[in-house]
Amino acid sequence: MRTMSAPIVYDLHLELLDSEPPIWRRLQVSSDTPLATLHQIMAVTMGWSGRADYDFKAQNPHLTGEALLGEPNRPVLLSEVMSSRGDGLFYTYNLTHGWLHKIILEAVQQAEPDVPLPYCAAGERRGPPEFCAGVWGYEELLDSLSNPDAPDCDALWEQVGYDFDPEYFDLAEVNRQIGEVLD
Repeated sequence: MRTMSAPIVYDLHLELLDSEPPIWRRLQVSSDTPLATLHQIMAVTMGWSGRADYDFKAQNPHLTGEALLGEPNRPVLLSEVMSSRGDGLFYTYNLTHGWLHKIILEAVQQAEPDVPLPYCAAGERRGPPEFCAGVWGYEELLDSLSNPDAPDCDALWEQVGYDFDPEYFDLAEVNRQIGEVLD
């Protein structure tokens, strides 16, 4: 009689490159997560809609862009591009704005019962508003928001919301949104 083993869980560290101070997330996902689903999970954890174009690039030189696209009726699974601690993957969200992220596989483990997957275990700082033109556009936004004399300061506060705090990260809200996206 064959017994079913518990799913394999990947602990991933996602960091928005060139952000200072760093904006990062720690995610737990099933190793059989399709890359298209991983895109949705990561977009949500950064506070983005997930509707922009995106791209994955593996650090493995044998995996080209075409290999990461998969076949029409068979999606590429995360376990096909990462399998060992330290493996990496690059993820670009919104190719025009160039939100480049590095994903590192930190641990591989058996799933624990009653732990929902996917799950955001930790993170720091709110993700930049999606309309910013990359990390440098986000830095310009923060400079303008901190300068009440800037000509566009009031309009920018209205656009981002008057409660905008770049240091705030709401872990519970992110996990709630992950659940909604995957339902």
